[in-house]
Amino acid sequence: MRALMLIFVCIILTSINGCSAFFRAPVVPPTASVFTDIECPIDVNFNNTTIGPKKGMSQSVGILGILAFGDASVKAAAQEGNITTVDHIGYKFTNILGIVSFYKTIAYGQ
Repeated sequence: MRALMLIFVCIILTSINGCSAFFRAPVVPPTASVFTDIECPIDVNFNNTTIGPKKGMSQSVGILGILAFGDASVKAAAQEGNITTVDHIGYKFTNILGIVSFYKTIAYGQ
């Protein structure tokens, strides 16, 4: 019975990860730290990247890795900055003791 329960818990824990293991930004924030506050690009073509004059941000919040809410989409960031053509995308990640984390999408454009 204990072995069956252990297998069940392992299946649940691996399924919680979802697709997050397959999709990564070019710069992945460190996960094993007390405090993390970094801002990184999502683009990989740095030679042809232009930064538009407008900037918009959208945000999502995670609590204890259990709850997550907010809209950190590029569309929401573009709407917040009144951007019609997105030139460049970046993100800002803040993590405090693994208790609360903030993910901001930053859109630059015209």
